[in-house]
Amino acid sequence: MAAAKLGTERVAIVIGHTIHLSGISSDDFLQNKAWFRHELCHVKQYEANGLVPFIVRYLWESLRNGYWQNRFEVEARKAETGEV
Repeated sequence: MAAAKLGTERVAIVIGHTIHLSGISSDDFLQNKAWFRHELCHVKQYEANGLVPFIVRYLWESLRNGYWQNRFEVEARKAETGEV
């Protein structure tokens, strides 16, 4: 579902402290430093908000503002370059 929405075969999704991968090997994922930092930011967001509260807030942000303007995604994109 995420792959189709984002128009890519390679997907990473974080649930709690685990980064789940689809369409990419762990080794290839870890070579992509920006993508790794992005997903690591989501792990930190889970830690800061708690599992269920983060999921609720993330979904609310996505419904309200869309994926690209979701504040959690904006922060994670900034983390890709070390801005956060």
